[in-house]
Amino acid sequence: AVKLTILGSGSSGNSSYVETDEARVLVDAGFSVRQVRQRLASIGRAPENLTAILITHEHGDHITGLKGLADKLNLPIYCNRATKDEIERITGVRAE
Repeated sequence: AVKLTILGSGSSGNSSYVETDEARVLVDAGFSVRQVRQRLASIGRAPENLTAILITHEHGDHITGLKGLADKLNLPIYCNRATKDEIERITGVRAE
């Protein structure tokens, strides 16, 4: 079974949470670390239990909290090559 929760969507930030038996993935990190933590807590989850972050594209409303999350959690970050190059240029965060 796959569980999908939209944590927020709009010009001020975008983020979703996808969970299976094997993985807990944050899709986009468009909110501050504090907001991501609060939004995950509202569904009984915590950033420390994530297994990865998937970034759809490099716009600010999709990566605002990425650097903070990456620094704190040491998670793999997945995205396409063009997004990887821009994320690394904009934030200094290494993506896969």
